[in-house]
Amino acid sequence: MKAVNPKITSFFTSKGNLGVKRPCEDEDSDSENSKNNQPQVPICNDVISTDISLFVNRRLSDEEKLLVLKNVWKPQKNYDFPLLELNKGRSLKFQYAWLDKYSWLAYSKALNGAFCKYCVVFAGNTGGVGNQPLGNLVISPFQQYKNAHRTLGIHQAREYHIASVTDSEHFIRIKENNQPTIVEKIDSNRRAKIIENRKRLIPIIECVLLCGREEIPLRGHSDYGRIIVDDDHDGSREGNFRAILKYRAKGDQFLKNILEGPGKRNKYISPIIQNKIIESCNKIIIKKIVAKVNSAKCFSILADETTDISTKEQLSLTVRYIDDDAILHEDFLQFYVIESLTGSDLASSILNALSSCGIDCDFLYGQGYDGASNMSGKYNGVQTVIRQKYPKALYLHCAAHSLNLAVSTSCNIKSIRNCLGVVEKLYVFFNTPKRQNVLISEIEKSDTEFRVKTLKRLCVTRWVEKYDSLNDFYELFPVVVKALDTICSEWSDTTDASILKKCILDSEFLIALSVTKLLFSFGLPLCK
Repeated sequence: MKAVNPKITSFFTSKGNLGVKRPCEDEDSDSENSKNNQPQVPICNDVISTDISLFVNRRLSDEEKLLVLKNVWKPQKNYDFPLLELNKGRSLKFQYAWLDKYSWLAYSKALNGAFCKYCVVFAGNTGGVGNQPLGNLVISPFQQYKNAHRTLGIHQAREYHIASVTDSEHFIRIKENNQPTIVEKIDSNRRAKIIENRKRLIPIIECVLLCGREEIPLRGHSDYGRIIVDDDHDGSREGNFRAILKYRAKGDQFLKNILEGPGKRNKYISPIIQNKIIESCNKIIIKKIVAKVNSAKCFSILADETTDISTKEQLSLTVRYIDDDAILHEDFLQFYVIESLTGSDLASSILNALSSCGIDCDFLYGQGYDGASNMSGKYNGVQTVIRQKYPKALYLHCAAHSLNLAVSTSCNIKSIRNCLGVVEKLYVFFNTPKRQNVLISEIEKSDTEFRVKTLKRLCVTRWVEKYDSLNDFYELFPVVVKALDTICSEWSDTTDASILKKCILDSEFLIALSVTKLLFSFGLPLCK
């Protein structure tokens, strides 16, 4: 329910005269004293959600209009109406019989007054001769109980009241019979146009979804202009999105007519439309993830920040939870651009991001970050700031990051560091066509069936991921030695080959290689 407008709020807080000026349109001409000395409205703390006063002087939705016309609050017959204090110590009560006699009348418990429910919905703020400002029964509550029948009779004869009753009857008939709106009746082609536009969008959306699922880019060198379905030799690289549409249109006459038909703005294939479709997909995916997280009622947040190619600092957020089938999930939410890397700012960014997605942070039970001071700090770190608001959110240093740091520290041992350096040098040495051909030739001559054919570069950041490179080198070690022998014996410039051969045949290198490979083989599954 929307907030009560300021004019209605003034009735709850006034302690003297009412704050809303009443025009003389529906007032008794003999009530000058009541104009100068308005009765005090009692304060009502128990506001009913369907009280007529909550809908006065507001722009109402169709659902709210129907609620006012059909289901607005009405007191029981035995309801004890409160006294309304008048001047000179007199007091009067609202009479239930008025509700039976005037079907358009609605009583407000909050304001101890009455309104015309039809005029509240359709009359607006002005009416009558000269479009005078409306007052009693429309903008302000009717409280002239002394002259009730005269004032109510005058009101129901007003032109704006009769027009509001007619509009209300038409509105109820349309809503209850599920008939099209007036706009749709005037433009008979509008509904058909909406259906056609939605039908046009279906293949476009399916094409974007296909590119997204297969993780292939949409754009090309010339992602604009008309699409000619049967022209496969135009020489342009339009990108995967347009190419897939052209291929699909060859078997879809409806899509072909859309792509090759007249007009530019009705094809829905521009980059702007593509981005809007992707953004809609993003909202749907996040909505599904959020529903699962809130249903689990227990989750942890994993976060890390990094700089992208445009030098913008981005915060990646992932939620970790167990679904209703007791299956563990780690779902990526989104990247968020951040301006500051302080602990308090990062914590605010994380909580704001979770709230904007719709995740209930009351179910936050864990935090997983790296060990940087701005994330793990005891006093001003992200984990501390978040725990001040959500004490149940325990912080744990990311296990994979801890393992990576431990392995990195262990690799500072001289023999291990030299071993990894030699393996990297060998990758660089054989990463040329001429030397690579020598290595491949030795592999083909060998009687052993090798699983791999080339050396791999060592991973720069994730130390445990170096296992694949070491394992491939360990497997190809015999042919690497033979390839170095061939280069040393047949080539003129053999300095690098001789040095590398001497290094890999050293006993310290061989022991370090075997030990490192074995330890990395234990750490790799733990990291994953």
